[in-house]
Amino acid sequence: MANVKISDNLFWVGVQDHDLKVFDVIMQTEYGTSYNSYLLKTDDGAILFETSKGKTFDIFISNLQEVCDLSEIKYIVIDHTEPDHTGSLEKLLKMTPNATILASAIALRFLRDICNREIPGIAVTESDVISLGGYDLKFLSVPFLHWPDSIYTYIEKIKTLVTCDSFGCHYADDKVCNDLIEGDFVDAYKYYFDAIMGPFKPYVQNALKKIAPLDIKTICPGHGPVLREKLDFYINLYDEWSKETTPAIHAKPKVTIAYVSAYGYTEELANKIANGISDVSDADVKSYDMVTAKHDHVLTELIDSDGILLGSPTVNGDALPPVTDLILQMNGVLHGGKVAGAFGSYGWSGEAADMLMGRLNVLRMKTLEPPLKAIFKPSDDELNAAYNYGRRFARKLIEEWKPVGKSDDGATLWKCTVCGEVFEGALPPMSCPVCGAGPEAFVEFTEEVITFSSKQEFKTVIIGSGPGAINAAVALRKRNSKAVIDIYSADKDLPYYRPSLTKRLSEELKLEEILLFPNEYYEKNKINLHLDTEITKISPAEKTIYDANNNKIKYDKLIIATGAHCFVPPLPGADLPEVITLRNFRNFTSIKNLIENDAKKIVVVGGGLLGLEVANSLKNLGVKVTVLEMAPRILPRQMDNAGSEILTKIINASGIEMKTDIYAEEVVGDMKVRGVATNKSGVIPCDAVIFSAGIRSNINLATNAGIEVNRGIVVNEKMQTSLTDIYAVGDCCSFNNVVTGLWEPAIEQGKVAGAHIAGDSVKYEPSVIGATMNAFGTSIFSVGDLGIEKGSDYTQITCRNDVKPTYKNIYFKKNVLCGGLLLGDLTMTNPLLSGVKKGINTEIAMDNKLI
Repeated sequence: MANVKISDNLFWVGVQDHDLKVFDVIMQTEYGTSYNSYLLKTDDGAILFETSKGKTFDIFISNLQEVCDLSEIKYIVIDHTEPDHTGSLEKLLKMTPNATILASAIALRFLRDICNREIPGIAVTESDVISLGGYDLKFLSVPFLHWPDSIYTYIEKIKTLVTCDSFGCHYADDKVCNDLIEGDFVDAYKYYFDAIMGPFKPYVQNALKKIAPLDIKTICPGHGPVLREKLDFYINLYDEWSKETTPAIHAKPKVTIAYVSAYGYTEELANKIANGISDVSDADVKSYDMVTAKHDHVLTELIDSDGILLGSPTVNGDALPPVTDLILQMNGVLHGGKVAGAFGSYGWSGEAADMLMGRLNVLRMKTLEPPLKAIFKPSDDELNAAYNYGRRFARKLIEEWKPVGKSDDGATLWKCTVCGEVFEGALPPMSCPVCGAGPEAFVEFTEEVITFSSKQEFKTVIIGSGPGAINAAVALRKRNSKAVIDIYSADKDLPYYRPSLTKRLSEELKLEEILLFPNEYYEKNKINLHLDTEITKISPAEKTIYDANNNKIKYDKLIIATGAHCFVPPLPGADLPEVITLRNFRNFTSIKNLIENDAKKIVVVGGGLLGLEVANSLKNLGVKVTVLEMAPRILPRQMDNAGSEILTKIINASGIEMKTDIYAEEVVGDMKVRGVATNKSGVIPCDAVIFSAGIRSNINLATNAGIEVNRGIVVNEKMQTSLTDIYAVGDCCSFNNVVTGLWEPAIEQGKVAGAHIAGDSVKYEPSVIGATMNAFGTSIFSVGDLGIEKGSDYTQITCRNDVKPTYKNIYFKKNVLCGGLLLGDLTMTNPLLSGVKKGINTEIAMDNKLI
């Protein structure tokens, strides 16, 4: 059939499939289905929403071309990437070379693999508005409806919400719109909801809250009728059907034990496990015998639980259906990350508990291994083992439990445990944009609850625009809506994730991709940015600062966040134009320009984490790289001897020349760099030199103002300096005689300074911080004490595989976990970091699968 006009300038250009009887293998489609795609025509071009299933491409493209010439399509919005909506995209992109894809970041990642090509796309978020020809597109993040990539698009001018799989059904009708269709399709609507949205009811509730303020006249789903009338009726059905399993936020952890017991033996284990949990924690423990319990009620309880234990005897080598039916309806989205265990009695074989545990692991749950088993009627020793299993389960639950992590608008928040940055999304990022840590380093995060509030009017001036500066401004604004906040930065660019520069040097990186916040965020929160403005003097007596043009700027409170600079040793030739550091986006651009202008050989001075990341990026750009490291082995602070040996082999095998126990004495060259003279090897020929030899705090402003300094600006636990009303945060400050030079402490220091200026009682407490690197085809994570204290008695538990290669070495001192190193396999990043912070013993480390 041809296209159908939905409203002014909006057309349905999809495909009706009346003959389809089964959808996605498992869904019966007695009414057929439709693959809905929509085209919005504007004076400046067209916007396409979704495509169609691949096998319907010819019909889809015909309908589309009846409405517009393909060259007119400027944007293709993909609200969800399942192939029944994107199957035609690969062919369509070849026919629309000027089109840009608008989708979530996760969706763009999926599309690369669906289309097997690079995607010309923009990752949209809720703060984004894309405009074309007088139409504004606004985006809502609604993950897991029913994939993690899903978004809604709201077309404000015509009051239309494009929802893809939400509010849809498998129902084919050539009239397309529900106000034109004769008859009732609520049965198809309910069947579709149960099959597609049923497992994601909490996420449906989140989406309903987000669309509630919108003025919606039309809903355009991905399947079934377009909704132009009775919208409240269909939205209310979603509300009614999804309310029952919205999880509560508990004041204490909740544990559900579900079991089946043929002769009462497995029930005895369940009761003892429950006793063990209750004796160690205040958890709310509920047990259900699945022979008599209502299946749907228990399934609801499992969604709402923080800990889950499943038990079954072994009958004919298998677990029994009342429990297996339950576990097969669990999924990794709703249950992944929960603490879990399995148990059961058996006679001549005991597969049931192992099978249950295997499924729990598939669901990405945090399991307590091994499962608990007893032969026939549990003996006193086996009952005691069950009791201890419950105690161990409770300890693991206490360690892992926390309230559900959500932002104010209900979106899931993820905190990188390595650098401390927090990101929003249905899934953790594939890699942290700040430190490069992988998804295994992320945990769900709950925003701090701020109860302090003030309306006192005063002016706070912040010098600098790094993480400390921005987080100070945000923390202050959250507590005070009246204070004036002015940020002065010598940088010309909006604040950005600076650590991304070393990790993404080999990419075509745009500054917009790594901004901390878009400009609209600062405007909305009345945080005044003064970029490209160098501050040259602080006058504490006048409570005034001066810029480079000698303009006076008054303040009531001052935060110094001037950061640090890369240390370049005063060597002959260090002032040559091809000698550079990588500290800001201008440096990033300069290095790229050097390579484009035929810098084929580059020497990196400094083999620390950042130097190695730079070397890896240069190698990926085709540059011949030599790394000079003064220490006798690489990364002596982050790795033990064996780890350094393995990583050195990996680096050399990658084609980089790694030299240790060597240092630069001169940069050789007249008008340009020709090489680097060292203490050992003569002159190493090169076209450029990049120094990555540590940092030095920018303290001149503070020193000239009479503020106490000691390598950095000296601060107390409130981030106050030696002078009244002046604070310092980040790389420029020294707390307890330590300048960290790291992202996470700068964030926390900024939060403390901002909160204290507002009047809130907050103190800075340094935390254990890990180090990570992803380069040379491998990855490392290191934290804590790796046996460096002379005279101390360390216990090491090591696992090494030189073929993969992988290496894990966990350090205990007096039975307390004090540090560890992971190379090649970082799946235990969070247990290791958390264990070092808490000082766990070997027993708990075993429970956490760390050793």
